[in-house]
Amino acid sequence: MSDEPKAAPPAVPAPARTVEAPLMSWMRGGTRTTAYENQLAQQKAAAVKARALEAERQRKAEDGSGDAKQYKHVIGGNKHYAGIVLLVKHPKDNVVLDYIDCELTVGDDEKLILVMACYRCYLRTGEPSNLTIRQGHRHFELDQRRSGELWVNPKNPQHIVQIAGTINLTERVTCPGCNMAFVIDDSVVREV
Repeated sequence: MSDEPKAAPPAVPAPARTVEAPLMSWMRGGTRTTAYENQLAQQKAAAVKARALEAERQRKAEDGSGDAKQYKHVIGGNKHYAGIVLLVKHPKDNVVLDYIDCELTVGDDEKLILVMACYRCYLRTGEPSNLTIRQGHRHFELDQRRSGELWVNPKNPQHIVQIAGTINLTERVTCPGCNMAFVIDDSVVREV
């Protein structure tokens, strides 16, 4: 071994300090530069123009004009969400009269909301009278054992619904339009 001192490694020059995005820089004290203000104005104008173009494209897609088409992902059946199908049975001989396709959603309070049409109002007026039954007001249960099954309407095979489950509503509900009182037992509407 020699007693000679080792040579120091060559000095690496420090990288020059440059501002990579000069328009995004801030001045001391929080004041913005004129270039930055101009850039913000250009970005805002570009965003307004892009939103207007997208709104026009969406309008054309919805009304079917032009070459634009709107495609939506359908889960299972003909709808964009899982639903509930209620059977309406005759109270005396238990024959299925019709089917009610309902919408089941979750409210802001994390409770279920069932939106259904009144069968008797529809027969009487030809217009469906929608009833909104909130789980916070009328206790009902969603049985999810049949969740995900596809239900095909026997009267119209093109009407397919992916079922979210079955509904059990033991509290009496009265339609305000026709005063029909009913309960729902295993997704079957029964007049009481």
